[in-house]
Amino acid sequence: MSLILFTYHIRKKERLIGSIIYGTDEIRNNFSGPFFDYIKKTYRSLLELSYDTKYLKRGRYALLNHIRIMLQIKDKNITFLDVTEEEIKGQLTNVVHATLSPEMRSCPECGCTKMGVNGNHQFVKNGKKVTTIRLAAFNYIPTVMKLAKQRYHCRECHHHWTAQTSLVAPNCFISRHIRLEIARLLKERIAMTLIAKLCFVSSNTVIRELHQFKKYLPNKQTLVLPKVLMVDEFRSHAKKEQSMSFICADGETGNLVDVLPDRRLDNLVPYFKESPYTQEVEFLVSDMNAAYYQLIPKVFKNAKLIIDRFHVIKHINTAFNSFRALEAKRLISRGGQSATRGRKIKSNWKRLIKNRQNIDISEYKTWRSFRAPKYPYLTEAMVIDRLLSYSEPLKEAYQVFHDITDAFREKDADLFFDTIRSMPDKLNPEFRHAIQNLENHEVGIRNGLIYPYSNGKIEAKNTHIKTLKRVSYGFRSYDNMRTRIFLMNGLIKIK
Repeated sequence: MSLILFTYHIRKKERLIGSIIYGTDEIRNNFSGPFFDYIKKTYRSLLELSYDTKYLKRGRYALLNHIRIMLQIKDKNITFLDVTEEEIKGQLTNVVHATLSPEMRSCPECGCTKMGVNGNHQFVKNGKKVTTIRLAAFNYIPTVMKLAKQRYHCRECHHHWTAQTSLVAPNCFISRHIRLEIARLLKERIAMTLIAKLCFVSSNTVIRELHQFKKYLPNKQTLVLPKVLMVDEFRSHAKKEQSMSFICADGETGNLVDVLPDRRLDNLVPYFKESPYTQEVEFLVSDMNAAYYQLIPKVFKNAKLIIDRFHVIKHINTAFNSFRALEAKRLISRGGQSATRGRKIKSNWKRLIKNRQNIDISEYKTWRSFRAPKYPYLTEAMVIDRLLSYSEPLKEAYQVFHDITDAFREKDADLFFDTIRSMPDKLNPEFRHAIQNLENHEVGIRNGLIYPYSNGKIEAKNTHIKTLKRVSYGFRSYDNMRTRIFLMNGLIKIK
């Protein structure tokens, strides 16, 4: 009887241990002796082990909860079981084992509740289906989740279904975290193959995610045009008939407006005519592409043409440099001392186009083209004078070139065009003709000197596009490139 009673107390563990060890005198007298002392000692060890087991369980729960936080899994119905390391497709992978068993209240097919009229369960659990879900990499190691999804069966309509989670879309094994990471990386100027490697997915998966954003691209009917419209072109793809694509942006904010596959006027005019905001455009900022000028009388009838100031200076510099190169080549072809002078003119081209206001006239030093002791110490102004003394036509062109650029930097339109019209007749015909071409763009150049708008913002976007093309080794699909450009400019919001 005493042995039975003691066994009963052992089974009760914590709740009844006091009645044995710290109980009444009657109980102590009934259970005394060396044997009972040994039992008490053994039971205390069992009790301590039970407490340790509790703490272990609590620690394990806390650890698994930390895993939930690190993996950013919000679904409370997912219960984590274990984390292991396995080799999947020849690569070491973190494997998270978990179950999904949400409490179902009604059948999604017939809508019946869990309890029927007679009190029996109308739908029951019907096994589990294990699926592998690709998660975001943790510590640069690919991570997957083997999720055991609970299956259910409705006795009323005999419908079978599997529990779903917000972690992943139905019938998909790529988690939403991966999809968001791919979308974030698509905004960067990196190749899609690199994105696939960083996310441990295939390139086709990245392309499929990119196609999801095509529906957010602007169309002709919803195209909103700004007050200041910048237009330009860039080389997009390999098709010869459509090698140059068209790009336009807001001249005030710099935001991208749209990208078109072709810059030809026959395609631009009908495209912009379908927009209801053509009358809102007050300024059209462009380079000296004559095709864009036709957009004003045909589409933007209220707009003023502005020629980008950078392209004007570039045109003048190109004209002078072309003549300088020809003059240097002519001197080199003569041989002897003339060849030496021609090579000096050829190598010092940067000093000849340098702004006259920034030329140093006080510091004496040696120069690569005029080394001591053969040549004395010279200032930069002396070097330029010596170079110009080698060619009289170059000296004349140098004077005209800097007179024109100085007037342009001062934004004096009248002086600028007066200088062009008063160029001497003895000036080199090719150089004079190239400069006189600016008169064909007089209206746009004058507006460019009056108003503060330029194509600087859109040229920066072209640089980013060129970088994207270079790291991607080009694009075979124009649509993919266009979508990447809009993502890169933040016009497609990702939440």
